Amino acid sequence: MMNTKRIDSRKKLLCTTRCALNVPRLVFLAVLLVVATAASFADERGQAIARRIDQLEATTSSRMRFEMSIHPADGGERRVFVIDSYERANGDSLASFAEPRTIRGLRILSSGNNSWVFFPSTGRIRKIAGSSRSGSVQGVGGDFSYEDLGAGTWANDFDFDLTGETDETWVLSGKAKNADTVYDAILMTVSKKLERPMRIAFSSVKEGGFWKELTFSDYRDYSGRLRASVMEMRNTKTGSRTMVRLLEAAFDIRLEDRLFDPTRFDK
Repeated sequence: MMNTKRIDSRKKLLCTTRCALNVPRLVFLAVLLVVATAASFADERGQAIARRIDQLEATTSSRMRFEMSIHPADGGERRVFVIDSYERANGDSLASFAEPRTIRGLRILSSGNNSWVFFPSTGRIRKIAGSSRSGSVQGVGGDFSYEDLGAGTWANDFDFDLTGETDETWVLSGKAKNADTVYDAILMTVSKKLERPMRIAFSSVKEGGFWKELTFSDYRDYSGRLRASVMEMRNTKTGSRTMVRLLEAAFDIRLEDRLFDPTRFDK
């Protein structure tokens, strides 16, 4: 007759061995779960921060006046423009050039992924769509593209992850939700105190990666709204830069529908 004590001993040994072998697997699965949970939490925090910025900057409408100065990379003569900007909550925007006199009346209407440009010198309207919006404004130049002059919300345009954090800032990595856009990815540094962007780096496959940087500084109160009074877009490849100063701003005001109508915005 087989010794039952020996059989029980073998069973215990086998169970102990199997359990020991399963420990690394359980630890590995636990680590995966922690990593996945942390990544998901980072995704949620990143998108939540972007939504918070959008919420603080949201208005039913706005009218602003900017001074834009273009500084060529070769140190050439600086060119200065004055622009009146109109925006609505749905993302429609109109930029109208007031100075200099040579291009006064030039207007850029942006809605969704489309832009329309009115050239006062010819009286014609040109539609610009898709990747064509990556270029600078015809007759103006500079480092701001047609898309940059449009409006929109960060959380609607990009999926954000929280990829870095200090005592004073968050770093958000954003991937474009729409393939038909100028920038496929951005890297945004956000002030924790102001809950506003301080720096944004822009990337596109066409340009071979990150190639433009936009900085925000000197935040001020305009009609009860906190806005950066100085913005500078720099092309890191060419060395050129374009500076924008916010001169005045009004929010939650009535704007005429014709300003955002592709068939009437030139009137």
